[in-house]
Amino acid sequence: MSLAAAQVWIGFCLVAIGFAMHRTGPAFKRHPAGAPVALLGLALMLLHSEHPPAPESLLMQNILDSGPWLVTAAIGTFLALSGAPTYSDSKPLLILAGWSVILASWYLMLAILPELNLTRVLSWLSSILGVILAISVFALSVRFTERRTPVEPETPPLTDKERKYVQSVLMRHLEVSDDP
Repeated sequence: MSLAAAQVWIGFCLVAIGFAMHRTGPAFKRHPAGAPVALLGLALMLLHSEHPPAPESLLMQNILDSGPWLVTAAIGTFLALSGAPTYSDSKPLLILAGWSVILASWYLMLAILPELNLTRVLSWLSSILGVILAISVFALSVRFTERRTPVEPETPPLTDKERKYVQSVLMRHLEVSDDP
């Protein structure tokens, strides 16, 4: 294996590791290191002193070809999810902008596929319809189950005795020792 090939595969692994570290979320201390590790891996993959051999150069060409639509799709997804009413009010303009960018990413993706024909598009559509059907059945099942489950009344607040007990348990378990 040449040095350029090893550099491409090490970079590819670092991108995957960086993505996994970033996905651990802010509750873990390794979360902030995820994006720099992924960027280091991407730099290792894209910047090398000699041309990589056949399999690695094909991987690099595919990454470079799919880069524009992947970045566009990521930006569109971020915009659409930012406008969704998950934790705050709905922002329709942000959702519309996100979906517009996602459609643009589909256009960019289809532009790099020269062998696209009607049979392939129909096979994609049938797969997409199957996925939509499965997600719809799942969503309807969740909705049906949540509607049939009775709403429980609000529980009374803790008494002073219960509050002191919970506080003592938490203090015992969350205590930080000074020993390394």
